[in-house]
Amino acid sequence: MPDRPPPHDLSEKIAALLEQGVSVTDDVMHAIDATFSAHNAGELIGILSDPSNCEADAIFELIFYPDQTFQETIEPFLMARSFAPEDVELIVRSLALKNLTVTVLLPHGRGLMKVPVTESILRQLVLRLNIERQIDLRLVSALARGVTEPAYHMRLRVFLRNCRREFSDAALDFLRSWIEKMYAKSPHFEKAFRFLLEFFDYATPETDIYQLLMKEKGALVQQIARAEKCEAALQTHHVEALMLRGMPILCVDIDDIRKKIVLIDHICLSMFGKTEMLDHPDIIERAIPSAD
Repeated sequence: MPDRPPPHDLSEKIAALLEQGVSVTDDVMHAIDATFSAHNAGELIGILSDPSNCEADAIFELIFYPDQTFQETIEPFLMARSFAPEDVELIVRSLALKNLTVTVLLPHGRGLMKVPVTESILRQLVLRLNIERQIDLRLVSALARGVTEPAYHMRLRVFLRNCRREFSDAALDFLRSWIEKMYAKSPHFEKAFRFLLEFFDYATPETDIYQLLMKEKGALVQQIARAEKCEAALQTHHVEALMLRGMPILCVDIDDIRKKIVLIDHICLSMFGKTEMLDHPDIIERAIPSAD
């Protein structure tokens, strides 16, 4: 097991990253604009500094949400050491004692603001780093053996660190096999890897992963069929009329679903040497151009 360092060491690492400044993404800026009417950084910091503003904390948490790059930067530090759940609060307190003021840069030339970072904001940031989560040794070994590019190695570890639940042994063994067999071969390795992590987050395979993936594929095909039926009905009927008939109005991204179907086929063909077309081969054929 890796050595456990004083939590203070990690707080220094996090503080150093925060002191480099934070850039607000377009998505976060969109959420800010949907909440407040502020044309520039000066107006926004004035709104957020108002103690009566009950939505300010939520916006600050979005601004300081650790992104993929932030996590990849500290992942080598986490890879070499281990942390317990109780260390989180110690790190938060250590950071709070620094009284950090962070430069926040808004996009599209809207300026920058200096933000005093509260203990509450720091706590949410540290919790979202998942520092106490231990990546299963089977996957650690597979990554160490198969993924030679250090930056990409860290990227894949962050994906695993951000998983919300513990996977079954069958899922872990399958992920290990996917890394070992397909990392150097598959042009869709990362997309398939992320799909599998998402899939195993709600599916709990014990043995037959192929059948579980085929079941998921069938559900996705049926979802496309229902969505296309809904779209066709909307071409000739008003929404209200369809709702009165009891027809559900589906809001789904059909292209995204097709891409998932293609990934399932790619995974199954790569790992099992087979897949199934189910009852709607035309839908599968239309999905293939959208795979990338």
